Amino acid sequence: MVTLLLIEDDHNTARMVAKVLSPHGFEVHHAPNGLTGLRLAREINPEIILVDMDLPDLEGKVVVSRLRGAPDSARLPIVAFTAECSARAKRLALAFGCDAFISKPIDTRTFPEQLREVMAKHREGNTHVGKANPLH
Repeated sequence: MVTLLLIEDDHNTARMVAKVLSPHGFEVHHAPNGLTGLRLAREINPEIILVDMDLPDLEGKVVVSRLRGAPDSARLPIVAFTAECSARAKRLALAFGCDAFISKPIDTRTFPEQLREVMAKHREGNTHVGKANPLH
């Protein structure tokens, strides 16, 4: 089982992500805002974190920065998870410290494999997966 933390304010999106990933061996923990996400990241020790870049309480870049600054999550794969899919948004997410970028809506057929690929590349030391292999 892969422990995944989803920091996402849209509950419908969170339910859909859990429904898609659970049969593929992911245990999805949902945080509806950035502050809760930061707390859960310390409590559950996820193996990968998906961060919506447009959260109601903290900007996604702030959440990513705080995750990168915390000893428990500094080296985890973090994926920008957002409806904004411009090339600029991707560049900014990578510059903020994300390892990859996946735009919403997701392709439910490829989403689990995209996340496994991010984790594999991260383990190999290949950060910024979005540059080498654009994830949508």
